[in-house]
Amino acid sequence: MEKYNTITGFAAGVAVIMASAPLATAHTGTAIHDPENDGYSATLRCHDPNGEIYYVNFARDRMSVSSYSDDAILAKVDTWADTVTALA
Repeated sequence: MEKYNTITGFAAGVAVIMASAPLATAHTGTAIHDPENDGYSATLRCHDPNGEIYYVNFARDRMSVSSYSDDAILAKVDTWADTVTALA
């Protein structure tokens, strides 16, 4: 698994991996890039008006909420997500 902080870094990393002769030799094969299976995610650190800090993670196929103790926070995020067409 590779992790990058930017799209530019991701593209550069893919190019390096694809061109790596030592990697191809180690795996005794040819590297391929399957963009349909690339994984993307972003994590937001959120501060609720009640003072609680929690995290919302967005990935290609899911959204999750973590580190909250007040269930009202989950309800707020769920209500908000229902208004975002791309998350439907």
